[in-house]
Amino acid sequence: MKYLVAIAVFVLGLMLIPGAAHGEDTTAVGLTVETALCTGIEERMPVGTAETFSPYVDQVYLWCKVLGAQDSTSITLVWSYVGEEKARVELPVKSPVWRTWGSKKILPSWQGAWDVKILDSAGDILKAVTFTVAPDTTVAP
Repeated sequence: MKYLVAIAVFVLGLMLIPGAAHGEDTTAVGLTVETALCTGIEERMPVGTAETFSPYVDQVYLWCKVLGAQDSTSITLVWSYVGEEKARVELPVKSPVWRTWGSKKILPSWQGAWDVKILDSAGDILKAVTFTVAPDTTVAP
């Protein structure tokens, strides 16, 4: 009976470890990224978070909290406006929990849909975020 209980506990333990029952390496943890679009960074945290910005915002920041790095690595931010790449910035990631950010100057004429893809060091997409630069609603005199 003790033998059956030990086997049941072992099998249950395998079921609770993601991937273990399928022979996957459970020690290798992939990167995950938390993000915030904002107008600035203060004390390594985002301020002025939004999904829609004025055409006179001047600069939009993408703050990232990268989780799960096993060794020093990097992420790349790819900023695109209406499907055209406008900037590509590589940022170092030096610990399992790492905060970093990149920014993009925004011209007032670049109104409309933007996206930022966050790539891992192999070029795979970890996350994509979108934002809008609102149309200019000022009325000329």
